Amino acid sequence: MKHRPLSETLTLALAALMLAAVCRADLLSETKAAYKSGHYEEAAKLMQQAAEQGDPKAQYAVAVMYEHGRGVPQDPAKARDWYAKAAALGDGRAQNNLGYLYYTGQGVKQDFAQALAWYEQAARNETSDDWGKGLAWTNLGNMYFHGRGAAQDYKKAADCYLKAAQAGNPYAQNNIGYLYEHGLGVTRDEASAARWYRRAAERGYHFAERNLGVMYETGRGLMRSPDDAFAWYRKAALQGNSFAQYKLGRLYERGLGAAKDLAEAYTWYILSSQRGDKPAGQSLRRLETILTPAQVDTAKRRAAAFTPVDP
Repeated sequence: MKHRPLSETLTLALAALMLAAVCRADLLSETKAAYKSGHYEEAAKLMQQAAEQGDPKAQYAVAVMYEHGRGVPQDPAKARDWYAKAAALGDGRAQNNLGYLYYTGQGVKQDFAQALAWYEQAARNETSDDWGKGLAWTNLGNMYFHGRGAAQDYKKAADCYLKAAQAGNPYAQNNIGYLYEHGLGVTRDEASAARWYRRAAERGYHFAERNLGVMYETGRGLMRSPDDAFAWYRKAALQGNSFAQYKLGRLYERGLGAAKDLAEAYTWYILSSQRGDKPAGQSLRRLETILTPAQVDTAKRRAAAFTPVDP
């Protein structure tokens, strides 16, 4: 049999690879359009084709579809299999999500050690973008903070959170703020805590908005300001944060940061108590002895009409 010259063989092989890449790119583009238009079943079929051709991005996407039941029946075990394929090819998002499945025991036996190992691979994956790395470092920090998969170590948790926070992850920014506020794994520094809470709050993270409100209300880490406390509590309360809703009610009741309004305070106490906040329930009973039936009825109608907003 006559063999082709090596140069010609390599040229043909390269052309085949380039053609396959173009086909995958077209397929992924077509799939993305189908998904965005809400045609999830069509998107799933197209993405499966690309995934079976060995594209890690497609494999990751198929895993997400199986995990959440978009276009295919929800199947955590299949999600795990596709995440594992993409993770083996170096996809950082898949590595992180595979860690999450091990952490929660979805589609696989719960295994904190495996979760930690995958989170660490994802965090150190140089091909991941800042958001992906930040999320993985945050998850890794959570493992050390709670002592899952490894001994509890606040110092390691702080190191992980700091890396994620510097990458712009608001969850980690809030968490490193908490560590600075309470002196866990780092030297206690309320000013640093307030700065990190602010960075996360400015990204719309309601826990950080709530925490920054506390710092302003108590004057810890920055100048005491009822007006600023009210503003940050309100942002978090509108997103449905129960503690912020209670604190907002307290400010309305006391006339701090806003005009005193017992009916408005009662409204926020209702919302907070519905989410299980016990002090809010106690405050409701206190105000019921002061407000008129008409004021109580108005407050209840406001609470019933409340819908949490997105950040």
